[in-house]
Amino acid sequence: MILVVTTFALVTVPLTTSAEAASPSLSVSPSTYVGGQLLTWTGSVGAPGVRDLQLQLHMGRPGDRWTTVDGFRARTRADGTFQFTYPAPGMFNIRYRVKAGAHVSASKLFLAKTQELTLRVSGQRENNTGDPALVAADRPFEITVDTTPDNIFRSPSSQGLPVFPGRRLTLQRRVDGDTWKEIASASVGTDGLGRFSGLTEPAGVAVFRVREEDYRQDGNEIGWTQSFPLYVYVGPAAWAQYEQERRAALSTVSLPPPDSAAFGSGAPTPTASERYDWYPLYWDFAWEHGQSLTGGPARGSRPRGHWVDWVDGTGRVSKQNGQLTLDSKRYYGAGIGDVGTTTATLHGNAATQGRWEARMRIRGAYETGGRDYRVQAELVPEDAAGNQCGSRHVVIASISAFSRRVRFGVDSPKGSWSGSAIASANPLHSAYAVAVEVSKGHLTWFLDGRVVGSVTDPGAIPDRPMTLRLSLVGQGREEMNQVSLVSDWQRGFPIDTGHQQVSGTKLKRRAATGC
Repeated sequence: MILVVTTFALVTVPLTTSAEAASPSLSVSPSTYVGGQLLTWTGSVGAPGVRDLQLQLHMGRPGDRWTTVDGFRARTRADGTFQFTYPAPGMFNIRYRVKAGAHVSASKLFLAKTQELTLRVSGQRENNTGDPALVAADRPFEITVDTTPDNIFRSPSSQGLPVFPGRRLTLQRRVDGDTWKEIASASVGTDGLGRFSGLTEPAGVAVFRVREEDYRQDGNEIGWTQSFPLYVYVGPAAWAQYEQERRAALSTVSLPPPDSAAFGSGAPTPTASERYDWYPLYWDFAWEHGQSLTGGPARGSRPRGHWVDWVDGTGRVSKQNGQLTLDSKRYYGAGIGDVGTTTATLHGNAATQGRWEARMRIRGAYETGGRDYRVQAELVPEDAAGNQCGSRHVVIASISAFSRRVRFGVDSPKGSWSGSAIASANPLHSAYAVAVEVSKGHLTWFLDGRVVGSVTDPGAIPDRPMTLRLSLVGQGREEMNQVSLVSDWQRGFPIDTGHQQVSGTKLKRRAATGC
């Protein structure tokens, strides 16, 4: 991930100076924070003198170097100490330091917390694993929201979250995959909880979620986040339906994943954009601070657009550790509750020709008893981006959790073309860089910086603006194997920079098959 930071207003706080410099140091407060929360940075560069400061970061991966943060402005005091305010990074396990000429502060390891919400019908079990709620038809019930949950079934990065009293909460009810109707609003209390009372539902199944809205008070730039869906089964017939679904899911034997499937981060793989000199880019979503899905890209010559989620099951689209993340359910592990399709589609920055590239990693896959999700990156027509299947779409990469085979291709009304390539590492070990190049005369696919296939048939070339979509593709209400798609960044490039590529491996045309 390349970190690019938007300019923020900085405040240098004057204190008494001393002719003798303190030892190099760096600390921040508060010590527990989420991405975008305003922090006070205090320390010393270890040498006296008033100097301009640079803020630098190090990602901590093999080959990474200290990188200067653009847009930062602050100065030391006469004794070499400093104090300024600056937003917290959204990632963890990265280091920052402050530099003044040849002098540097100590470095500090940053471990941002990940915003999280849990929902439950008041008086029932907390929805830590995604368990549904059971209520009576046409009888009032209450939904409780916890903005600081224990998360014993999710991630330590979401434990011990700070409380933001007064932050707005919005209760939504699902109408369809990309339509959620606002039902009510509430505020976070000093205990981190919010409550929605007086709710009633007719017999059937209702699906709710809560959005914790933007928090921009007191210099904070914390974007909104949302809960996983809460399924509420209303009335005896719905309760019986849930029991049937639960027993069917539990009857599927779940085996532990093979030893080779152990999850790991791995070193970053090469990219086509660097190898073939596609820069400067149109847009780059890097998710480095407190952005939400509706936040714009971090940089680029066309820095516009936002992401829209589509969820018809138990999944969620969110930002975690500086990455766009699609989860099939809340709980990282084997068990029921992995149903439906979850997508994130970029709106507002489509192009008929260009290059699209993303980093993709698969996380989880702790069960193998059911069917695997198709984990995909695609181009879809902008005017049909909310549909699961348009009249024409380009599969940049389609990956299964335990396979090194990456499939790609294009479907159009005039035919279907498909190919595959073998990655150098299992997707649970490494983050693939996948890309596609669309010109007037060809489509070319890339995997970890190398060309893996092309199509030159005019019937395959998109003839309308296309946009990027990331997906976990399920099978309706069928129970699937738990999985997450983690994407460090997503980028778009023009077609007229660098070097266009046409592979010697040409994909063969078949009859049109649809999606």
